[in-house]
Amino acid sequence: MRTKKYYITLFFGIFYLGLHAQDKLLSKDDAIAQALEHNFGIKVARNQVAIADNNKSILNSGYLPSLTANAGATYNRDDSTIEFPGQFLENGDPRPDLEINNAEAQRYNSGLTLNYMLFDGMGRYYNYKSLKEQYQLSELQARETIENTMLQLFTIYFEVARLTENVNVFKEALKISNDRITRAEYAFEYGQNTKLDILNAQVDVTNDSINLLNAE
Repeated sequence: MRTKKYYITLFFGIFYLGLHAQDKLLSKDDAIAQALEHNFGIKVARNQVAIADNNKSILNSGYLPSLTANAGATYNRDDSTIEFPGQFLENGDPRPDLEINNAEAQRYNSGLTLNYMLFDGMGRYYNYKSLKEQYQLSELQARETIENTMLQLFTIYFEVARLTENVNVFKEALKISNDRITRAEYAFEYGQNTKLDILNAQVDVTNDSINLLNAE
């Protein structure tokens, strides 16, 4: 049993579609599904829509207050010497220095800051409106990308279909030309035509073979 494989690679600008089918023709629905799943331009456009959708949230518009928290800690461990110049003990000896080793000191601090702008000259309103319009624009751009990709897909799809049909036509024409040679040879043997008819049939076979090779 002979197995036929069809492998079509379509590369058109940003449009790339790899398709592989065995013992079946690629349908338009399958081609559309493959393009929507694997086309990089469509993936980028969808990511841009997702980013714009996140940006248009009220959380990014400046309407909500901001809360800042900070905390800190300080730890010290020191050795120090305290001197008593000019001081004497009861017996008249100079007062010795006082040494403090491994003295620890710990300090902690924390704070919360809440900021909210009561009025900013309608800046937040226009910023929020701008983010929503950017989201709508990204949706339109994604739709345009998908539509252009589908247009390119169908252009190439039907071109491949046309070339495939041409191959079938040329194969049938070549078969007819080969049959014509056979009939011309039989007719020549029985004296019903001349050698010129056979040569003309051979020329037709050559032309049909060239057309078939070019189409394939």
